[in-house]
Amino acid sequence: MKKVLFVTIFTLICVLGLGCASQGLSLPPDPACLPNTPVDQAMESARTVLVKMQFELEKDDPEACYMRTRPLSGAQFFEFWRKDNASAASGAQANLYSIRRIVELEFSPENTTACIQCRVQVLRLSISEQPLEGTTRMGGIYTESSSRAQSLEVDSRRAAEMEWLDAGPDHALERKILKLVQQDIQKGKGQ
Repeated sequence: MKKVLFVTIFTLICVLGLGCASQGLSLPPDPACLPNTPVDQAMESARTVLVKMQFELEKDDPEACYMRTRPLSGAQFFEFWRKDNASAASGAQANLYSIRRIVELEFSPENTTACIQCRVQVLRLSISEQPLEGTTRMGGIYTESSSRAQSLEVDSRRAAEMEWLDAGPDHALERKILKLVQQDIQKGKGQ
């Protein structure tokens, strides 16, 4: 009995401790300012980092000093080569829900320093709930499937009801991207 009580209390303390510790990381990161770095070099390093993380650039405007990626679906637990889950919470979210992330980078030159502001928007798929009409029709609740053949084609009526909802920012991924860009620039200067 004492052992069970001890394990329960220890688990509760760990869960509460992790919950409180993660709240400190919920603030957006400060812009990363890179001394003695031209903006075009910072943008090139950012491109390299985003491509390595498997993001595709949707907008890359050197004149406006701005980049935005196409939405990238969140990495699942079996996709061990993917690096877009920057925290345990974002990994759990990607495995529980259908999510995708969009990265925006803004670069601002300040004398010989390039400052980078990173924002990651998380979108979550919302599909309206449907009542079950018996077990024989369960395969076709959201797709054009039957009990004999499964399909990934979404029913046109259901597709009209689907939408991507804003699930907030991913500050852990913002920090990770800024850190990787800084490391890429330092690696380039060291050569």
